[in-house]
Amino acid sequence: MRCIGIDLSWTARRPSGFALIDPAADGLVQTWTATLAPAEVAAWLDGFEDAVVGVDAPLVNRPGRTAEAELARALGRYGVTAYGIGNGFLERRGLAAGPQLGELLAARGWSFEPPGPGAGRRFAFETFPRALILSLLGAAEVPPYKRGRLADRAAALATCHDLLEGALAAAGMRLDFPLPAAPAHGACPRGRELKAAEDRLDAAICAFAAWQAASRGLEPGDLFGSAASGLIVVPGAGRLTSARGRTSP
Repeated sequence: MRCIGIDLSWTARRPSGFALIDPAADGLVQTWTATLAPAEVAAWLDGFEDAVVGVDAPLVNRPGRTAEAELARALGRYGVTAYGIGNGFLERRGLAAGPQLGELLAARGWSFEPPGPGAGRRFAFETFPRALILSLLGAAEVPPYKRGRLADRAAALATCHDLLEGALAAAGMRLDFPLPAAPAHGACPRGRELKAAEDRLDAAICAFAAWQAASRGLEPGDLFGSAASGLIVVPGAGRLTSARGRTSP
């Protein structure tokens, strides 16, 4: 089964990150960026007969959604929080690519129920790279690779890249793009180059989450919200919070 990760842009006017774990690729995690509308992404995914897809975007965003609140209660102590935004707000600002993609996939028969080991259908789920950096990559805290000065972001992104390479190597896989250039003498990648590297990294992390869900399964503590109103899947979160609870006073 192929495992796919998508760091979906909020709008079709900006690039999204994509990653593919294909059994035929000899362990290589293939990553790229492309500017695609939700309909184009759905059409591409529709070419896969069996796949698990992890998407960094809200695929289902209906009234009664509790995913963000549950995630904050479980992982807020680590600085991991997500913000719930209504569809009306997203649509008015042209930022509804996630729910649009979700509707298109649902119409094509994709399931949003959590996948399990050996699943032989097509599953898609929302996930959250910042949480996955803790739960799957083993970071004690999330490096600040999204905000701040370019040089600081580049250094934090390099840390995330190292963590991902180590986790993939332990699973017999490798990443297809090199470590972002480290700042030297005040130089660092330009903002656009750094953003492209972030998108590819986040997509690869989402693909690794899809692989974890498909090959090793999920625990109740990995699920936040519901498939009906909106579900965020974070493989390994249950073990992370259980370990924290056992060591807390």
